[in-house]
Amino acid sequence: MLLAKPHKAYTSKLKNIPKGALEILENGFFAYLGTVESGCDPHLTAMFYLWDDDSKSIYLVSTKTSRKVANIRRNTRVCVTVDRRDPKSPAGNRGVMIQGRAQLIEMEVADNIVMVEFLAKYMHFLGPGYPMGSRIAIQVKPRKISFWKGARFFQWKA
Repeated sequence: MLLAKPHKAYTSKLKNIPKGALEILENGFFAYLGTVESGCDPHLTAMFYLWDDDSKSIYLVSTKTSRKVANIRRNTRVCVTVDRRDPKSPAGNRGVMIQGRAQLIEMEVADNIVMVEFLAKYMHFLGPGYPMGSRIAIQVKPRKISFWKGARFFQWKA
């Protein structure tokens, strides 16, 4: 029997968030928010998001009674992934994974500029009757960002 030696991907540690990661965060469309349920089971949700370069945070908007919000109220540790897939070659895949703590922010006190930008980005999907009053903003400040291009990995830590 032939056994292959496990290959560990090379990871470069960087002082600044990589420009390629910022480009994906600024121009991506969907984010995947990972939270932890009470029984330690993972919960993953595709969501609309907005990256705010000034605060170096990612913002997501959810209903106040959602499962992910209940999970965050119990455990603020979350993981958010935004990726860009190459349908022709996996070597062209790129993505960003953010690990950090989530903060729930009532819409009344959420940064107006961020929320206006969020609505501008997604209004043609949400429609003019999108009820912001029943929503809550989720802000994630990265503790660690992992960025990949094909099989090359880079890391930034706050």
